[in-house]
Amino acid sequence: MNIELHGGTIIGDIQIEAPPETVFDALTTPEDLASWWGAEGVYRTHDWEIDLRPGGAWHCLATSAGGQMTVQGVYLEVDRPTKLAYTWNPSWETIPPTTVRYTLSQVAGGTHVHFEHSGFDGQLKSQQGHLEGWKRVIEWLSGYLEGKGKAVAQ
Repeated sequence: MNIELHGGTIIGDIQIEAPPETVFDALTTPEDLASWWGAEGVYRTHDWEIDLRPGGAWHCLATSAGGQMTVQGVYLEVDRPTKLAYTWNPSWETIPPTTVRYTLSQVAGGTHVHFEHSGFDGQLKSQQGHLEGWKRVIEWLSGYLEGKGKAVAQ
């Protein structure tokens, strides 16, 4: 797994030993998302509502020891199983919505996942916090998919 800051963007790559369709579904199915996005002692996501189409809205709740948060956005691109993009607007931030974009490519033995979280120009503190968050999220995703394939650090 490789996750870095590049200007106002967080960029990451990982190879997961699961087919692109399985990875895409883990990123877009409410039941899958609630199963892997979060961990005890950090926060748990739940009550995902997804209208999976360009222009469709998505929303979820997250509960931590500190209380409840929300995250919402709108899908910008949905091309199963290779591309997914959406806006990201968390309740704990006061910055404009940012954009998350995944590109999934089939490779020998699984899927190369490339993601970019952009729109942090001038918001370094928020970007650094999201960078740490993405490190956890990608670990949770790869751990979840180990049951459907094996995640491999790249």
